[in-house]
Amino acid sequence: MQANNERLRKIFLERERLKKSPQAMAKASGIGIARFVVSCNDASLVLALAKEVMIIVNNYSTQEWPSLEKWINMLPFQFVKGFSPELTEADREKQFQNWEALTYEEKLTEASHDDQWTLSSWLSWLEPEEREWFWWDATLFDVPLNNSHFLIEVTTLDSTFMSGALKKLFKACGAFDVVSEDDL
Repeated sequence: MQANNERLRKIFLERERLKKSPQAMAKASGIGIARFVVSCNDASLVLALAKEVMIIVNNYSTQEWPSLEKWINMLPFQFVKGFSPELTEADREKQFQNWEALTYEEKLTEASHDDQWTLSSWLSWLEPEEREWFWWDATLFDVPLNNSHFLIEVTTLDSTFMSGALKKLFKACGAFDVVSEDDL
């Protein structure tokens, strides 16, 4: 499925920001910037892995979306092993029916608290037509938190967005917690 022009524009802008951080005074597109504090044992390693994953995802966001098997082979093994096993077709159908029965607000709550992500479910939120957030920048904290925490900034399409896939990105890369600055 083809993403709309606005999402494609955001994907191309994200591609540039993944290569080089935006200028300090750069104006965010979309609603603005959402910030999350990521806690982990090795901030540089987790951040580098997350950025590598997002570069791969971004590069395929303007091409034909690969099959799950291709994603498993393209994405770093350390990242892929951070997901739960794939569901059977019957389990997936039941999960889909339960999901569809939820209100948008219930989906927001459910998505932010669910740690049982499969790679295919995570990838479904990163498909170009489903994207709600785009990488803006990331910054390591100063000493003494520089090795255990960093700040990730994303630009969003709406003031409330499904942040579960964003949080799972970092958790699958080795983070143990990802907290919105709004929750601090």
